[in-house]
Amino acid sequence: MAKILLVEDEANARRILSLALATHGHDVHDCDGPDTALQAMRNGRFDLVLTDLRMAGHDAGLDVVRMSAEYQPQARVLLLTAYASAETAVEAMKLGAFDYMTKPVSSEELRDAVERALAASHQENAAAPARLDTEIEMLVGESPVMQRIRERLRRAAEHDFTLLITGESGTGKEVAARFVHRLSRRRDGPFVAVHCGAIPETLFESELFGYRRGSFTGADTDRAGLIEAADGGTLFLDEVGEMPASVQVKLLRALQEKAVRRIGEDRERKVDIRVIAATNRDLAADVQQGNFREDLFYRLNVVPVHMPPLRQRREDIPLLAAALLRRWTHEAEPSVPAPVMQQLMQLPLLGNVRELENLLQRLLALSEGGRIDMEALEELYPARRTDASLTVEGLQRDGVNMEQALEGIERSLIEDALRHTGGNATQAAEVLGISFRSMRYRMKKLGLKE
Repeated sequence: MAKILLVEDEANARRILSLALATHGHDVHDCDGPDTALQAMRNGRFDLVLTDLRMAGHDAGLDVVRMSAEYQPQARVLLLTAYASAETAVEAMKLGAFDYMTKPVSSEELRDAVERALAASHQENAAAPARLDTEIEMLVGESPVMQRIRERLRRAAEHDFTLLITGESGTGKEVAARFVHRLSRRRDGPFVAVHCGAIPETLFESELFGYRRGSFTGADTDRAGLIEAADGGTLFLDEVGEMPASVQVKLLRALQEKAVRRIGEDRERKVDIRVIAATNRDLAADVQQGNFREDLFYRLNVVPVHMPPLRQRREDIPLLAAALLRRWTHEAEPSVPAPVMQQLMQLPLLGNVRELENLLQRLLALSEGGRIDMEALEELYPARRTDASLTVEGLQRDGVNMEQALEGIERSLIEDALRHTGGNATQAAEVLGISFRSMRYRMKKLGLKE
């Protein structure tokens, strides 16, 4: 049995197709147009998409094909229309449609086409069982800020302009970069991710630009650098603010000339790359302090994108949790008990999506039968077991007054913020949305140290 998304604007045709698919043993979710189909694609996972081409007076089925490529890349798409033409067929195939059928279609023809599409999908998945489309799933979210970000990333993907993605750790900066790569003309090229903070300064130049044999001790063979490895695709410079100053000028030249020179060589090699950089630092401030080249900053900051912290889009937590759980439980519609989800949405989650992912993994490991329960959450967050202590009865029961209870909450939040920022009080203050002076005052009052 396959899970099929059916998109057809004519009610009678939609009912007949849905019945035929159900008769063949499939689970059918039907929609009356691209708008409802988009909502279904964002909230569920499908094995196959069957869509009419002509809806509401235009070729809306092509929009469904495009949306499927973005939100349901694992699904095959079958196009159904009464207005067959070679031009639309070719365009649909270019967009990723698997097959093209002409109305009216018999139940047997529909069954055979669906079976062919599913068989092709199973064969592809068997050849690459470890492939997960996490970069698409992890950009889920219906909050206004995420909708704006997705739209900006889609527009950015249409051009080769450089992107600078900013945001706290764990907000999904690399996810956004992969999202752009997948939607761009470079989707079939390599995506090379370079974590600038993980490469020792002495090795940075050779890793990025490559070297010629004999150019230094240990250079036993010619080696291409990571920039060359990204030729024809996307080079992702993660935590670009950590790049040594000695390398920044060479990177600037490589971006300007679209060429690299390996260590020990005289000639330059042309490269065709699109650069996406990311950082959790304030690069503009680093430029003012002389820690980052101003000309390189402006070269990278062509299209700025800021990934918001999870606390600014808490309404997306249920959708994120469902997408993450689908990866591990293989359930089409994983569920989290309402009381557990309510508690999850109240947690600070200062580590953002990455912390939510780790938390859900721990909850799955601690819960009975692979089902997340409140007992597991209480074991991980005993201080948040209930909100009863914040009632008058709770204060009397625990023998504390209001000031003591509030101080406990304040201490817990500040300790969480310091832990997630590596003890950096300045960054912790930004996370908590308070001034640095207020942060230092509160830390001194509570006896906390950086």
